[in-house]
Amino acid sequence: MGAMHTSPGLLLAAAVAIAAIVAVRLRSRRKRDARLAAQWNSLQQQRAAGNGHLLQVIQVYQRARRGSKAVITWCDTGLRQDAWFWEWHVPQGAYLLVSATSGYGPHSHNPNVLYVHPSQVRTWVPAQAPRAAQRQGA
Repeated sequence: MGAMHTSPGLLLAAAVAIAAIVAVRLRSRRKRDARLAAQWNSLQQQRAAGNGHLLQVIQVYQRARRGSKAVITWCDTGLRQDAWFWEWHVPQGAYLLVSATSGYGPHSHNPNVLYVHPSQVRTWVPAQAPRAAQRQGA
């Protein structure tokens, strides 16, 4: 049996197709990064204006019919705290700018649960936003 030969035209067509796919993916990533960076920058401007406190959702440990229980970290202090997000299944890793209050958690007997109502979330961004802003040089 002889060796199989691929025509130069077929190889060129495959190379062009691969280059086109790579270009589309890079353009899509740049657009997504630009959008996420703009969201992150807007959040930081609101934070600087005193429109809330920044936290990150570290772990969502219960999704209930009426909200989510999660562990959050306050970005200014690094302190962790349990939180209840009313009427929202908060995304894990998300950064939120909030003006919420802490209180007693009767189900867990925790004296320091952060209770967050939807109206207390000033803005939020997905977990990928800070890195996208870094890639954009913002």
